[in-house]
Amino acid sequence: MKSFGYISLVFLLAFSLLTGCETTRKLTSSITGSSDTDELLTQVPSQDQKEVHEAAFNLQVAEEKLKLAEMKAELASLQKKYADYQEDVANKHQDAAEVKLDLAKMEAVDKANLGEKENNINKIADLKSDILKIEADSIKLEAKRDTTEQKIKGLTQQIEEQETKITNLEAAGVPEPEPVDVTKQDKGPEEEKPGETRMEEPLPQP
Repeated sequence: MKSFGYISLVFLLAFSLLTGCETTRKLTSSITGSSDTDELLTQVPSQDQKEVHEAAFNLQVAEEKLKLAEMKAELASLQKKYADYQEDVANKHQDAAEVKLDLAKMEAVDKANLGEKENNINKIADLKSDILKIEADSIKLEAKRDTTEQKIKGLTQQIEEQETKITNLEAAGVPEPEPVDVTKQDKGPEEEKPGETRMEEPLPQP
């Protein structure tokens, strides 16, 4: 039991040294796998895995840069969508302005008692109905535009954080593997030297 406990303690120490920070944890996760090669790699001393750690670090950086590229592509797509919504809203405002001009003309004609009264009333009603429909469409488009704008702001902040993460990761560099001595074995109880006797603990008195 003592030998098992000592060996367990040594391996626990080795594990804690290799997983001392987030970068090291990710590298350990990348290096350790379920393939035959990865299983054999666990038997290689950590100080002899420098190139492996460097390759795993480079992979981690590449993965983070890929995430950044994907985020920027998504941002570009959102910006294009926002611009389209903005253009659609502008078109709706122009349409509304044109119809309102026609309405103003028709109301001026009607007030001057020109044209056929019944026809004037119907045209004015149709124009007002068109304006309401255009304004309702504009409100929906503005809502979509504003929602897209909020997504752009949130994603822009995430991109800035990801860029900072990559900068810090590259600045930190490849973590140096900590050499761990796992060759020590429990020697067990010390042997008595010649001439020495082990003192026995007194037995409890009845």
